[in-house]
Amino acid sequence: MLKKSIAFACSALVLLLAVATTSVLANIPETDSEHSNYGDTAKAKEFAKEHMGEKGKNLTEKEELMMLFTLHDTNKDGHLDGIELRAAFSDYNDQHTPNSQSTVTLQQMNDMIDHVILEDDINNDGRISLEEYMISQKYHEG
Repeated sequence: MLKKSIAFACSALVLLLAVATTSVLANIPETDSEHSNYGDTAKAKEFAKEHMGEKGKNLTEKEELMMLFTLHDTNKDGHLDGIELRAAFSDYNDQHTPNSQSTVTLQQMNDMIDHVILEDDINNDGRISLEEYMISQKYHEG
């Protein structure tokens, strides 16, 4: 049972990081991506579902988004703050950059985080709630 839980958690993390990266790349001027805080989430979700195996096939769109949010919310306060966004973006960038050379500068990272919070933080508390995250996802995908 523990092995299955660990395997699912690892698979969920792959999904989270895939979507986080599309968000990072969408806000780097040198990349060719749609104008969205979360980039091409359809491609990221498809990639992650392939790596999640059977469990990934059974998730609804809402479950995928809730899982991504929960995995980012490392302090479990129900919000994504700048530190949590930076960690998600950095972890994925580090894992998927050849030779461990970051393709995102600190300034670009800060700009991306500021952009996400500015655009998605509806109540202006400096954090992204689950509701704000879901609204942003729906807006950018629809």
